[in-house]
Amino acid sequence: MAARKLTVYLPPTLDAKVRKVARDQHRSESSIVLEALKARLERGEATNGLIEESARRQLSRVDARLEKVIGESLILKEIVLLFVRVWLEHNPPIDEHLEEDAAASAEARFERFLDFVAQALAPGKSLGAVFSLESAEAVSVADHNGEARA
Repeated sequence: MAARKLTVYLPPTLDAKVRKVARDQHRSESSIVLEALKARLERGEATNGLIEESARRQLSRVDARLEKVIGESLILKEIVLLFVRVWLEHNPPIDEHLEEDAAASAEARFERFLDFVAQALAPGKSLGAVFSLESAEAVSVADHNGEARA
């Protein structure tokens, strides 16, 4: 294959380095530039291959983690739906004369639940830790008042 002529303009410092290497090795400046260009392009192709392989492995790990998270979220959804189903099946309807009091109680309990969720969403907090802390405080108060534990 015939070589094609290419004109390259080098900054003065790089030109001086190419001339010095060519003179020291008794070679032409073109052969020095050609060798350097080949080495750089080959190294770039090898580096690109390594980068692509590394990215492929990382993507595979992220994909596996995402699949695990999706699976766990589906399990949690099923647990919540099962709880709601069992709760609805095992709790009798409320008597009409108690509906107003029950609605007020439910509203207060729901507001407390939302407060727990807000606390749990704070950085470094856990909903389980918030509930266990509240339970421990309730037990402590009950023990202090002489009430029996359930």
